[in-house]
Amino acid sequence: MIRADVPQDVTEYKEQFFLGMTGRQLACVVLMLILAVATFLFGRNFVTSDILIYLIILEVAPLAAVGFLKYNGMGIEKIAVKVKDFYFGCQRRKMTYLPAETKIHDKVREIYIAEIEAERKKELREIRKISKANKRKNKTRK
Repeated sequence: MIRADVPQDVTEYKEQFFLGMTGRQLACVVLMLILAVATFLFGRNFVTSDILIYLIILEVAPLAAVGFLKYNGMGIEKIAVKVKDFYFGCQRRKMTYLPAETKIHDKVREIYIAEIEAERKKELREIRKISKANKRKNKTRK
């Protein structure tokens, strides 16, 4: 009898490209090998192999994280965005409950602002009337 493993959740399914790895994992493995071999061939003339191996591990670790690390179904780039937003984003939470007093306060404030605007318009009309009257007087004097 043939058995096929079917994941419980469809989103967990990943197409295996080569040797049981996804395309992303395979690309990262190839890049890690190229980087490690190039670093070893170039660096063996300058430092000892013990130190060189640690340097290669430090170089290859970010690529391994990009290719293989998953946390709650998120890749490393989504994790980095979430961490950045958490630590450096806006930390203020939106207020969902507004007491009745805020509505009353907002209404009173609108009425007060409308009164001030009406007074200001009245003052501006009076200033215009006075300036027109002064212009007429100046024209008649000349």
